[in-house]
Amino acid sequence: MKQYKTKVDLIYDILIKDIESGRYKPGERLVISQISKNNEVSDIPVREAIRRLESEGYVQLNANYGPVVGDFSLDHLNQIFQIKAVLEGYAARLACDVLNEHDYEELRKYNERIHQAAESGNMKLCSKLNMEFHLRIYRDIPVTELLKMIEELWKKYSITKRVFSLVSDRADNSCKEHEQILKLMEAKQYDEVEAAVRLHKLTAGEKMTDQLRGQNAGQ
Repeated sequence: MKQYKTKVDLIYDILIKDIESGRYKPGERLVISQISKNNEVSDIPVREAIRRLESEGYVQLNANYGPVVGDFSLDHLNQIFQIKAVLEGYAARLACDVLNEHDYEELRKYNERIHQAAESGNMKLCSKLNMEFHLRIYRDIPVTELLKMIEELWKKYSITKRVFSLVSDRADNSCKEHEQILKLMEAKQYDEVEAAVRLHKLTAGEKMTDQLRGQNAGQ
C-alpha cells in the first residue's frame, strides 16, 4: 500500500535532498517564506520540516539569523560513523555477558521486522527498527555512560539512519550482518563481535558517503 505523505514530509524530503546534494551550503540561511513560496505551501509545514531537520543535525538555529544549514559534509559524516563504530563495537562486546536467550529471541524478532519493512519499501520504519535493534543490544551494559554517549549520537546524528533509503541493498545486507553478529555474541567471541560491529558501522558509512558523493558529482 502506497504511503501517504503530509506537506511536512514532502518539504522535509525536498530540503534534505537539497542539503545532501550541496544545493544548500553549510552556514547558508534557510528562508522560510521563500521555501514556502517555491513549494506553494504555507509557512507552517516548512517550519515543522525545519524543526525535524534541526533535531537530526542537518540544521542549526541562530537566534539572530534564523535556521541555517549545519556543518554537513561527507568527511564529517564519515567521522560520525567511525566514532559510532568504535563505541558500539565495544558496547556489543560488553553486551555478550549480559544478554540471555530471551534477549536474543527479541533481537531476532527485531531483525525480522527490519527485513519485512525493507521488503515493503517502508524505509522510515526500517531505519527506526534498526536503531531500536542496536540500542536493545546495549541496553543493559554495565557502563551506563557509554550507553548515554551512543544514544546521544543516534539522536543527534539521525542523518546516519538515511543509509537505507539512499543505498538500495543496504537493508538486506544489514540484516544478514545483524544475524552474524548475534551468532558471534551468543558464542561469546568477544574480539570477533567487536570487529564485526565495527565493520558493520564502517561499511554503512562507506556505502552512504559513496552514494552521496555520486549524487553530488552528478549535479
